[in-house]
Amino acid sequence: MVGAKKLALVPTVCLLALPVLVAAQSVRGQLTDSLTRASIPDAFVTLIDDQGAERARAITNAAGEFLLTAPAPGSYRLRSKRIGFRPYVSAPLTLQGTDVVSFQAMVHPIPVALASVVVEGERQCDLVGGASVAALWDEIHEALAAVAWTSRLPNYWYDLAHFQRELTASGRRKGADSTWRDAGYRLVPVKSAPPEELEAQGFVISAGEGAGWIYRGPDADVLVSTPFLRTHCFETKQGRDETDHLVGLAFTPAKGRTLSDIAGTLWIDRKTAELRFVDYTYTRLPEDLVAPRAGGRIEFLRLPSGTWIVHNWAIRMPLAVLKQRPMAMGTAPEVVGFIETGGNAVEIKTRGGAVVYRSDSLAAALASVAATSASVMAAATDPAPQPVGMGAAPAAVSPASSGSAPDTIVPAAAVIAARSKSHNTNLITQEDVQGTTATDAYSIVQELRPMWMRSRGTISIHDPTAGNVQVYLNGQQFGELSRLREIPAQEIREIRFFTGSEAQLRFGAGHEGGVIDVRTGAIAPTGPIAKAPPPPPPPLAAPNTPPTIIPAGNDTAAFRASAERRRAASHNQNVLDPAEYEGTSATDVLSLIQQFRPNWLVTRGRTSIYDQSAGEVHVALNGGILTGDVSRLRDFQIMNVRVLRFLTAGEAQQRYGSGHTGGVIEVWMK
Repeated sequence: MVGAKKLALVPTVCLLALPVLVAAQSVRGQLTDSLTRASIPDAFVTLIDDQGAERARAITNAAGEFLLTAPAPGSYRLRSKRIGFRPYVSAPLTLQGTDVVSFQAMVHPIPVALASVVVEGERQCDLVGGASVAALWDEIHEALAAVAWTSRLPNYWYDLAHFQRELTASGRRKGADSTWRDAGYRLVPVKSAPPEELEAQGFVISAGEGAGWIYRGPDADVLVSTPFLRTHCFETKQGRDETDHLVGLAFTPAKGRTLSDIAGTLWIDRKTAELRFVDYTYTRLPEDLVAPRAGGRIEFLRLPSGTWIVHNWAIRMPLAVLKQRPMAMGTAPEVVGFIETGGNAVEIKTRGGAVVYRSDSLAAALASVAATSASVMAAATDPAPQPVGMGAAPAAVSPASSGSAPDTIVPAAAVIAARSKSHNTNLITQEDVQGTTATDAYSIVQELRPMWMRSRGTISIHDPTAGNVQVYLNGQQFGELSRLREIPAQEIREIRFFTGSEAQLRFGAGHEGGVIDVRTGAIAPTGPIAKAPPPPPPPLAAPNTPPTIIPAGNDTAAFRASAERRRAASHNQNVLDPAEYEGTSATDVLSLIQQFRPNWLVTRGRTSIYDQSAGEVHVALNGGILTGDVSRLRDFQIMNVRVLRFLTAGEAQQRYGSGHTGGVIEVWMK
């Protein structure tokens, strides 16, 4: 029998993160938007040599700053590629000895319109030879390089759900699935062999005399490697049916390649240019085995921090036996079934414990437990297995001869449904909110529906922000995503997400990125309202007890107690409105903030390497930044104030540009 082995998985590791010191020949700089002058956080910057090879990579911090160290003295360029935009490439920089060069990179936000650039059927064995192939590869390469960069350090904690099943030759399930869970810090969920080894040996190798064959799949390092690029040709493809919204870059082994290899397609979103997945099939299998359904699939995801990860994967390997050929022509291997194995990321956290991804694919989980034979069969033209979410089991269960799983296995649907009771992935109900420990709408969406936050639509050349997700409160425009932090969880009735097309139909043009609509307040009762019993009469005053006298004036114990109650009742600490400070003795805004929001005045952000005062709190009047420090707040009388707001470092830089990492106090006058 010709056997099969699953794609090797990286063992769980836990490494110490050591501080990085500024070494020789380094470049320190800041990435900013050339139009708005705002810093660009969470963006990759690379150092490339004279041949265009990447020699170092970093991701910008909240202030758009980065530090890159060259491996050796020489001439380099800085390159920054944002998905969906043209790349930025700097003029040559000479790095020598212990130099630390400062550089300000001004990026022009010019979007790439893939729909008008890509021409179907353009084939190139040289990636720079055709405009369509080069345009697609530029977007794909950036995402794959980011996946490879993320995988080099164990910065993320993964909760992984694995599965393994046996299929018949026609693709039907044979026995029960084996499922198990694995959690811990790791470099990457899936890891392939070195690219040079795959080039020399092929993707399918012998496991030893009589032990079958080992099937190896690609990973991000392989797909961007020089050996893979020189042994494959590429062709543009337009999506069809379920991939209608995607555009693909197909790859096939180059002419003259005689070893076992893979052919497949890298699929990216037509509108956002984000890499979605790669599916592949095996070519030139050993002993002339014919198995068109053998192959795999890897799905990629961009996290809100700008990094890229693998979050779903699957590989299907054939099982074969030697059978006698007709007319006594000897023996030949024949496929009698498949082993399919894979998994998905259930939850991913940073080292600080923040959840950056949580699977809410209820449909996939249901399919993995109660799939019909049709759901696992694949056509010969599209044989890649689909990664599906698996639930936790008490123990790994080996495939059995019976057709059903033991009763002790917990269905995946039950595990995921416990996290979100709403089956509508575009809705968060009040019941869902009550089942979380989140305190505001932002945390709720991040926990239950993180995909909402990264939704992007078509980017308008007239309005670069049109592709951003917008927030509405009770049907009225409220602002950007960060405004969700201002909505307390206890006031939320429901949160609904509208896709780009739905949002434009409901709210008008300029909402291609979608809308998160938060509804607050109590739900109106539908049944009869019972009358409450009358309140008890007030207690009689004790004899010879003088009446309580409340002294006149604002500075009283009663007012101070009332003020404390008002402070305790305030849910949003980044907003101060007249209802909260009614009756205060303060006369100017500075005194008012010192009394009610003293923490606003001491907030400090990350100090810029170019502007040492960037960490100071700034003051804005009706949306315009004022010169000077917070002492300017004495100029404004509270009787003329409509509302006061505090913007954190990230919010302040998005609204007012770089140099506001200490935050901004906004004064809005009547």
